[in-house]
Amino acid sequence: MHLAYSIPGKLWWIHNFLDKETYKGIHNAIIRERKQINLHSSGGVWPEFLWNNIVPPKRTEVDNYKPFETLKTLVKHNPYFQLGLNESKTTIHYMEKNSGINWHDDGKWSYGATYYINNKWHEQWGGELMFTDGNGHGFLPVVGNSLVLVKAPISHKVNPVLSPIMPRITVQIFSK
Repeated sequence: MHLAYSIPGKLWWIHNFLDKETYKGIHNAIIRERKQINLHSSGGVWPEFLWNNIVPPKRTEVDNYKPFETLKTLVKHNPYFQLGLNESKTTIHYMEKNSGINWHDDGKWSYGATYYINNKWHEQWGGELMFTDGNGHGFLPVVGNSLVLVKAPISHKVNPVLSPIMPRITVQIFSK
């Protein structure tokens, strides 16, 4: 686990977040079970401004899934800062071609954590996390087994996925 990039107090990008076996287990479970995990459009759940003019991602909330509990514990106790998870929600986001998320700041949540599942991703496939704050802006590419922690409010978005065959898959943990 190592810190690849940060905006102190606002955003952290951690590579090799989980040990190889835990990462492989989460990756394989989501890929293998994707048809049984009740993915549905976020269009009927999210406010329209989040998906206006793009395809809304598919998503599902996940409770009491042991590998995600391990992930949540490691997010809470990461070596870069201690994160309170008094109230949290865990979801899987499954973004197929032309889906993304428009600019937002995670609203009522204090922190948003994005754990990247894809072990193979080409930069031409889009899906980058864009961010901006009063001091600048940038983007983070899709890198498997990495974690991005965002402290609200920081404005960010996910560029539309361009791959016709490979979805962008993440586990989201939102906390207060």
